[in-house]
Amino acid sequence: MINTAQAGPLDPGRVAGKNFDLAPFLLQTLDASLQFTEVDPIGSYQDSYFFTDQHTGAMTFRVPSGAGHSGHSEFPRVELREKGNWAIDAASKQRRTLSLALRVLAEPTTGELIFAQIHGERSGGSEALKMRWSHGDIVMGVKKHYGDKEQRIILLRGVALGSRIECKLAVRGDTLNVEVRNGTEDVKQVFAYASDAWKAIPVYYKVGLYSQDKQQDGSTASVAVERLELSESI
Repeated sequence: MINTAQAGPLDPGRVAGKNFDLAPFLLQTLDASLQFTEVDPIGSYQDSYFFTDQHTGAMTFRVPSGAGHSGHSEFPRVELREKGNWAIDAASKQRRTLSLALRVLAEPTTGELIFAQIHGERSGGSEALKMRWSHGDIVMGVKKHYGDKEQRIILLRGVALGSRIECKLAVRGDTLNVEVRNGTEDVKQVFAYASDAWKAIPVYYKVGLYSQDKQQDGSTASVAVERLELSESI
């Protein structure tokens, strides 16, 4: 049973691994040469791209455009990746929930980034969900079948840089529930996957900053996470 409910206020003097329970995650980040690397366990690790904001205590993800990337992508990322895998399967009674609060502090030149995902272990289109920031719009990108072209659904429009976004993702069986809130706007969306197309593909949550800018154009994106909770229940 996973339950990483966050307790207590954020302390600007502590590393992210002390303010948040990051035991269920590994870190995908950038090394001193701006090349993709992984850190596990995270513990007290921090670097120039994954650190605690000294004023707010928020867990901050920072990605220079055009930095190094993983072998299956063209875009740079600094993200937390859930270590455990699970399945999108109609027969499953487990409810797996990722809840977070964040602020997009800076966007890349393209205006596009991803702050949360449900990603699969298989290459070639196993991203079941991408929570996108697109020039201030919050967009969920989903694929009914593994390998489908992504369907994009706009949830919120005109969100200001620096404003607080609350996001809750929950999967039970083959059904995804998404809720996003910004100020007084609160939007809920339900999406049904084709279970037979996904149940054999292990998937996992990701959260952080996956920049959608592969050009070295001098821009740097930044996302600050103020709450992160991962849970599993019947």
